[in-house]
Order: sequence, then structure tokens, then C-alpha cells
Amino acid sequence: MGGSNLNRKKLLLGICMGLGLLSLGFVYVKWPHKVAADPARQTLYSTEKKFASLPLLMESGMQHEYDFLSSTLTGGVAMDERRMNAVSTSAGRMDNLARELGSYEHDLRLQSKSGEDIKFFRETTLSLDRISQDLQDAALRQDTTRMTNAFRQMDQTCVDCHTRFAVKAVVRGSGKKK
Repeated sequence: MGGSNLNRKKLLLGICMGLGLLSLGFVYVKWPHKVAADPARQTLYSTEKKFASLPLLMESGMQHEYDFLSSTLTGGVAMDERRMNAVSTSAGRMDNLARELGSYEHDLRLQSKSGEDIKFFRETTLSLDRISQDLQDAALRQDTTRMTNAFRQMDQTCVDCHTRFAVKAVVRGSGKKK
């Protein structure tokens, strides 16, 4: 009978430890992390670069997702569940790419961009991240009006950034720059 109680105690201790570790993991994921008070020292998201350069990120990643979203959301095509899921997936990829944009801020500094340009880039990156999340959420909720509004905001954000940094936009479908 003594061994039975010992096994029961070990089992309860194991369950409590497991729940404690699970709770700590949840708190770590959900708890807001503190950021540097000085915005100039704060890095946006990850510093890991998956693309060799900012232009390559734009051409190979963001332009591809933008073209898909543009053709799907402005093409006048009826939005069934399959298309909504595709828009949500594409918006999620755009969000990941927007987060990666932050890792190129240092490259802009090396190009001697002004403090105002760096601040604009940072704000635009955060805005694109927020808009992409909103577009993804709207698609998951099948809210076509909100999807259209979010895409318009995304489009304007891209135009503003391209204008600010004098980047020639790629004409959709042709691969040629204007």
C-alpha cells in the first residue's frame, strides 16, 4: 500500500510540473515583451535576412504576393471560400515579409539614408505588418468590404514607400519596371 501512494504522489507531482511548465510557456508567448526605450536602438522584428538584398525581397517576395492579392481582390471575381482562404494565406505571407523588412533597416543606414527616411521606413514597415494582419483577419472572417479596404491601404502604403525611396514599380504581369 505504501508503494501505491508513492506512485500516486509521483504522478501528481509530474502532472503539476508539466502544467507549470506549460503555463510558463504560455506566459512567455503571450506576455508583452519590453522593447528598448530609444527607438533608434530598437530593431524591428528579426535581424535574420532570408533574402540577399532588399530589392530581392521586394521582387521575389512582396511583389509576388501583391500581384496575387491585386488580381484577386480587384479583378471583380466572386469570392468563394477557396479564394478567401487563398487571400488569407497570401496576406499571411505578406505579413511575414513585412516583418522581415525590418531586418533591412541597417542596410538603409549603411546607404546613408537620412534619419527621416529611416523613421519613415520603420513606420511603413509597421503599417504594412498591421495592414497585412488586418487583411488576413478579414479574409478569415469572409468580410469582403474589410478585405477591399485593407488592400487599398496596402496599395497606398506601397505607393508611398516607392515614391519616397524613388523605387520604380514593377508593372504587374510583365516583369518590366515603369
